[in-house]
Amino acid sequence: MRVLQNQLLQETALLRFLTTADFAPPLAQLANFPVSDLGNVTATAILGWYAWHTASRTIPSLVKEFRDEMAAARAENRADREAFRGELAEERHCRHADIVAVLGALKELTDRIAQTNEKTD
Repeated sequence: MRVLQNQLLQETALLRFLTTADFAPPLAQLANFPVSDLGNVTATAILGWYAWHTASRTIPSLVKEFRDEMAAARAENRADREAFRGELAEERHCRHADIVAVLGALKELTDRIAQTNEKTD
């Protein structure tokens, strides 16, 4: 009950204030208020905030995330590339050893052929 009484008192006080002569001039000024200018200012303020937020917050965070992702990708690719280089080096050493063995066998064969030719001559 007291809550309703307090609410009723507040509403009547507000009604008295709205009907007094002190409140009438601000209402009259609102009738001539340039609403279209307020809309332009508000739109300009919103666009200004959006430009500021995009330039100072959004783009730097996107660039940082992109750089972090690229650094991780480069590190991963670097490890793969080093492993691939190691495999190529190992294959190259094996081929070199095979070539040296073939050359040794060819030299030994030419020496035997030369010895055979000397004996037959």
